[in-house]
Amino acid sequence: MLSSQSAQGRRAMVAYRRQREIAFAPSAKLEYLEHLLALHRRDRAILFTQDNATAYAIARRFLVPVITHQTKVRERSAILAGLTDGTYRAVATSKVLNEGVDVPDANVAVILSGSGSVREHVQRLGRVLRKKGDKRAVLYELVTEATTETYTSERRREHSAYR
Repeated sequence: MLSSQSAQGRRAMVAYRRQREIAFAPSAKLEYLEHLLALHRRDRAILFTQDNATAYAIARRFLVPVITHQTKVRERSAILAGLTDGTYRAVATSKVLNEGVDVPDANVAVILSGSGSVREHVQRLGRVLRKKGDKRAVLYELVTEATTETYTSERRREHSAYR
């Protein structure tokens, strides 16, 4: 009986991970990201994901640098300097740039996936709201219809940061 429950638990975990993978990085999100990057080709964008695999997939598809927890400090600094000076138009990241990083030149944020944390969402929003001249910032959140992402997005937008 225990091994049957154990196998059932493993199947449930595989199904859960697959559901998250589908919700977090479906091809439609990446196609729309292509549209957004073209629309904002003269801007500086931070592309936020929940996981490294999606960040690396974005980096490969759109030829942008990626910053994850594995990125060394020196390389991270060089990438952010490249975003600031216009060498890079976008940077993909998984959680690392959520907080504690000042990127005043970034004016576009695209959230492709994230946790349900309001704090994480507000921190991500804060990456592009840093004042610099007459800069105007925009945040896009791409969610997969009919998934938990839709509910989570609606709940997060109840935060005072959106009022």
